[in-house]
Amino acid sequence: LVDIPKDVFQAQGHYTPVTSIHLPGYKVFTEGHTGQIKRAAQMIWDAERPWVYAGGGIIAAGASDELREFAELVDAPVVCTLMGLGGMPAMHPNFVSMPGMHGSYAANMGMSNCDVMIALGVRFDDRVTGRLSAFAPHAKVIHVDIDPAEVGKNRTPDLPIVGDVKRVLEKLNKLLAEMAPLRKAKRAAARQAWWSQVRAWKQEYPLAPSYSDTEIKPQHLMAEIDRLSGGQAIVASDVGQHQMWAAQLIRFNEPHLWINSGGLGAMGFGLPAAIGAQFARPDKLVFAVVGDGGFQMAIPELSTIASFGLPVKIIVMNNGYLGMIRQWQELFYNNRLSSAELDSFPDAEKLAAAYGFKGRTVEKPHELASALETAVREPGPYLLNVRVSSFENVYPMIPAGAAVHEMVMGPPEPVAVTN
Repeated sequence: LVDIPKDVFQAQGHYTPVTSIHLPGYKVFTEGHTGQIKRAAQMIWDAERPWVYAGGGIIAAGASDELREFAELVDAPVVCTLMGLGGMPAMHPNFVSMPGMHGSYAANMGMSNCDVMIALGVRFDDRVTGRLSAFAPHAKVIHVDIDPAEVGKNRTPDLPIVGDVKRVLEKLNKLLAEMAPLRKAKRAAARQAWWSQVRAWKQEYPLAPSYSDTEIKPQHLMAEIDRLSGGQAIVASDVGQHQMWAAQLIRFNEPHLWINSGGLGAMGFGLPAAIGAQFARPDKLVFAVVGDGGFQMAIPELSTIASFGLPVKIIVMNNGYLGMIRQWQELFYNNRLSSAELDSFPDAEKLAAAYGFKGRTVEKPHELASALETAVREPGPYLLNVRVSSFENVYPMIPAGAAVHEMVMGPPEPVAVTN
């Protein structure tokens, strides 16, 4: 911390421009080792069950086009982490879904059964890998990352490549394209069998919305937001159950449409992030998808929205709880709930009116679609408080300490009591 006194800031003096600056320190390797890239191309074409594990590094590097070209060249399934969603278009046939703790069955089974994993801009963090010793047990791992400290930190790769993932993919794609005429046909049957297995996993446990006639399910809410966004809206999320359902069910066809604090987990992030996104992209439809807990940490930001007339659509998934905390307490602490219930929430219509814009509370499933459409049509900001079922849990779920393939797919079956 450098503390500069006020009188120094106000003083006038003679300025001499600095012609050059040399600061010893971190040196970034961007290009990737040519020999390692050639070895990677060989390993990828030799694979029968390739799997692309793409993370936030794809977004940071601006490598989405290169990732799509790579997946199409080698006909490989692609999963994107929570921080990497949008790096591969969600509606692309090679995209599977999100992997990890609340990822899809197909994504996690693919990670567990691939023979070559191409890890691009990822950390191998525990929310994706589950129990690390059991992660991708059959796979040779190619890990591309610009930060050498990340390579081998959690999973030792068989083939490390330190470099900017965009530049590495550009070179790798060129090599793969040159090798394709000789290699692609040889692997066609194996790749078709692999894709058949992936499709079977997707059909066995699809990530599908849940509906009810009596209460709004959180998944129903996310499916409606997805319908209205068409893969093109910006969604800024807070932290909690709503974040996971949004990641599962809202599709993103471009990078920088999904904004969340994954890796840091800061509640209260969603609303100010949506404000920043709306300033940056005034042409875009921007949703702040937040929980009732995180929203109340950022209520003062409604003043910013009102002052600038930002047309942010604030969607509060209100289940009356800190939902993810309640879910863990229910599943792993014998349902002993502590400090998880939120027993008060302001009147959304009155709160919005206090700041000079419109708001509404919706509780009935048949009213949800029209309420969201009204919010989207509103030229200014809109606050929609959606009362959803209180005890819905996010599935699939990998329990702490479990392997990726040991997912819990739904609530435990009730045990029959016999006399």
